Amino acid sequence: MTTEDKIKSIISKALAIDISEVTLELSTGDIQQWDSVGNLNVIEMIQTEFNIEIPFDDLFELTSVQDYINEVKKLTHE
Repeated sequence: MTTEDKIKSIISKALAIDISEVTLELSTGDIQQWDSVGNLNVIEMIQTEFNIEIPFDDLFELTSVQDYINEVKKLTHE
């Protein structure tokens, strides 16, 4: 499973939405489930799955599925 696939799956689970709704362009606030609490769930699950810690300052820049993919790839040196 690619990093992109893993992140899409995590976001789908964290927000309790169908995986087909998770596109690269999907952003926080686009759907009701991706509110501040939903975003905390996404962050926690991504950090756990990839065994990483997203720097606090970077959290404010992560607003879309693509942003999360790019951040994970950066932190895992992929």
